[in-house]
Amino acid sequence: MKDEEKGPVRESCLKYTVLIIYDVSDNKRRSRLVKCLEQYAVRVQKSAFQGCLTKAQCKKMSKQAQRFIDAKTDSLRIYTESMEMNIQSWGKRAAMGEEVLIF
Repeated sequence: MKDEEKGPVRESCLKYTVLIIYDVSDNKRRSRLVKCLEQYAVRVQKSAFQGCLTKAQCKKMSKQAQRFIDAKTDSLRIYTESMEMNIQSWGKRAAMGEEVLIF
């Protein structure tokens, strides 16, 4: 059976490639944020995480992560991509696993 003949894909089953970038000035809040993000994604840079999450996981992570941000001094950016994405990466921690294709 072809993919288009299987019917619509339920949105709750879709996975999103997620990139989380942060800049938190306070060490205690930063440590708490990192612990939160480590539950959902893999650290790819000192202030960046990458993961493959469902929409529900994305919402939950976003809600939890926001608690550690002081809007006056910090920043938190969460990028989501639901279409097929090719990621090219070189150097340390280049390969993340089966969710990321390196060409």
